Amino acid sequence: MTGGLRPAAPLDIHRIAADLDMSITPVRDAIKKLEMDGLVEVIPRSGTFVRHYTIEDLIKGYELVEALDGMAGYLLAEKVQAGEVEGARIEALLTPLVDEMEQNLSRDHVRKWADIDGQFHRIIFEMSENVLIANGYNSARNQMRSVLSFISPIHVDRANSVREHRLIIAAIAAGDCELARRHCQDHRHLIRQILKKLLGECQT
Repeated sequence: MTGGLRPAAPLDIHRIAADLDMSITPVRDAIKKLEMDGLVEVIPRSGTFVRHYTIEDLIKGYELVEALDGMAGYLLAEKVQAGEVEGARIEALLTPLVDEMEQNLSRDHVRKWADIDGQFHRIIFEMSENVLIANGYNSARNQMRSVLSFISPIHVDRANSVREHRLIIAAIAAGDCELARRHCQDHRHLIRQILKKLLGECQT
């Protein structure tokens, strides 16, 4: 996910075990889990490789994330509306993160900005208290993270993203379920449009 191993790089289980000073079994188990998470692929009679994600894969992944994000925002706003969570608590948890994102808008700080962005969305998913939705989001996000780390510094309008985050906070804190859903989905929709534009450029 950090790019330490490039897409399509081969994974030698014996070498990994030696480098980590452990037996083959836990490394093999880890590789199986990574395969289930979609981060590596095992090709019969060829070996195990870091999965290479195409822009088409990312677009499909963001179609899923857009839907999940919208539902998570809706569910959390619903909890505020029902009095199960205080809107002020949402603001207290999320606003400092967005403030910190705003302080790290420069391209030199893009990794930190992205990490804070991840924290912001994880909090919403965790507080929505739907494990299936949260797990689906984490799986999709992990699969796309290595490629998105190269797209975000160039193509994402981080200042606009910060403004969108503030709209999300306001809608959830007000308990406005539909507005929260729309802002969460619109936030991801913009990324999907960027990816589709990049795909078009690659095909011309």
